[in-house]
Amino acid sequence: MVLIMATNRLLRLRFSAVFICCLSVVRSFSATTDLGRIALPANSATQTGSAGLQKLSGRNGLLYIPTDHAEPLPLLVLLHKAGGSASEWFGGSGSYAPYADKGGFIILAPQSPGQSWGTGPKNWGYDYLAINRALEEAFARCAIDRSRIAIGGFSDGASYALSLGLANGDVFSYIVACSPGFIVRAQARGRSGPRGVEVPLIYIAHGLSDNVLPIASTSRIFVSSLRKNGYNVEFDEFSGGHHASRQVADQAMSWLITAFHERRPNPRRIDSRHS
Repeated sequence: MVLIMATNRLLRLRFSAVFICCLSVVRSFSATTDLGRIALPANSATQTGSAGLQKLSGRNGLLYIPTDHAEPLPLLVLLHKAGGSASEWFGGSGSYAPYADKGGFIILAPQSPGQSWGTGPKNWGYDYLAINRALEEAFARCAIDRSRIAIGGFSDGASYALSLGLANGDVFSYIVACSPGFIVRAQARGRSGPRGVEVPLIYIAHGLSDNVLPIASTSRIFVSSLRKNGYNVEFDEFSGGHHASRQVADQAMSWLITAFHERRPNPRRIDSRHS
């Protein structure tokens, strides 16, 4: 098992090295394809249900509604690491529920259908369909502000969140990626806000001593390429390895809460930007 995991990691790094060198020019999907497309439900609830942690149907994951909320609420979609589960975002001292309560936003934590998200930088897999199903339930239960939707994750979850966020920038206004390892090849979408600010706005954090997904061959290259393509990226290089400590989470969520509360009225949609 250890040998298989190590082999998978090496393959993933090899795939990412091939892809990220051409990050700024790649276009793998035509404008007519729906691969990797996040589709928000046409309708949503007019009121949000009771506060607290709720289980979604089947394997769709978990939903957390903050205390003392006022509608409509921002939404953060969180994707777990490889081999993880939706519940890891709400366990013990590492729970993200206090952030949701402080910032007044909903957390949707979908459950991956398999051991991880997607199949690496060459393919979306079908996991985005599971995320769409989870979003349908969230919108049916909650009054959500469509202009303030974020997606984030850790490790493989961060890779898939970063990929989906760039490919669906007309859906996600914010991306939070902690220790990502790849970006799926896709046509990017986005919107411009006041003063020409490009969204999605992006926060990336990565450990300087990460031996699983080394920062030099992943996030540093991602950030450089994204900035060259006009994206506004906040980059935190922290001391430590492949983990998301409470301090890292504090900084990431502080950034997101601030972003959620800086409203951007009437953004203009932009298509065909390449990630």
